[in-house]
Amino acid sequence: MSELVLPRHSQTVKWHLLATASALALLANMAAIPAAVADEDNHFYFELGGQYGMQAGGSTAWFLPFAAPGFGSGGEGGESGGVRTPSTLGPNGAVLPVSPRHSWDFEGTVKLQPAESELIYSLGVKFGRTARRDVSATATQPTEYGTGYYSGFAGHRESHLNIDFQVGKDFGLGMFGHDGTSVFSLGLRYAHFTARTDTGFYTSTKYFQGSGATRLQRSFVGIGPMISWEASAPLSDSEGGVISLDWGANAAVLFGRQKAKLLLVYDTGTALETRRNRSSTVPEVGGFAGFSWHPADSGMRVSFGYKIDAYFNALDAGIYERFQVDRIQHGPFLKIGLQTN
Repeated sequence: MSELVLPRHSQTVKWHLLATASALALLANMAAIPAAVADEDNHFYFELGGQYGMQAGGSTAWFLPFAAPGFGSGGEGGESGGVRTPSTLGPNGAVLPVSPRHSWDFEGTVKLQPAESELIYSLGVKFGRTARRDVSATATQPTEYGTGYYSGFAGHRESHLNIDFQVGKDFGLGMFGHDGTSVFSLGLRYAHFTARTDTGFYTSTKYFQGSGATRLQRSFVGIGPMISWEASAPLSDSEGGVISLDWGANAAVLFGRQKAKLLLVYDTGTALETRRNRSSTVPEVGGFAGFSWHPADSGMRVSFGYKIDAYFNALDAGIYERFQVDRIQHGPFLKIGLQTN
């Protein structure tokens, strides 16, 4: 087995090193571009905002395990009891889906343009947690002594964290006049996704009643090179300030670890625990469009619009076998920024 694993690991490392080296080379090339509009002051920009995030990309799995003792498909050993059967399948082998609800995301960005430099250094953080989704299910299972009844519920929540460090340069938008901006940036993105599903189940057959709980935990942690483009073009300029059209796009490739863990506990103690921990590559693309308002004679900026971020194969959504799903967040956002010299 090791002969098969090592080449794949080596290939992943090579791609990681190649992508990182390419990003550093592009940063060095941008830094070598002569400054044309740099001044003698350090410029700082602070921004805080939030987003209502609707979630898409696929459901994760949960299930209702057998809780009755005994043998056979019904898991019932008769009036005398029997041996508890820790089945890994739900009633009739059914696997049940649960999808994330909306999230409230909070983000902050700090940007610095040093004196006599055209380079813009930025550090951004974004964190969001989905609202809890509660689902329930009931099922029946034929047994040797009649019908078995099974019921259960699940509570599901997810979270996501992004940390971006970028270096960019404003190349301008001549077609929109002197005030148009077009900032291309390169850097690194760190991402951390988590998903947790807690379930409780109950079973009742002719000779037995039992209960238990499961906990399914899934995560991805990765880091990799990213590129972004943010542009702004003024639409109107009056005594009250400037209204601009803003848009942008970004892409990243993240290299990291994808984990999945299942803990199943019957009312008599722990019955089963499984884990998966594998290397994974997660591509990401995103974009936004909106409007901003700059009050006259002020460094403040208020912007709003719609944003989408899509991470592909971000989570292992399976139970006993790996099954990858995407994580896509999209929705309206609002930001308030302040520039100081």
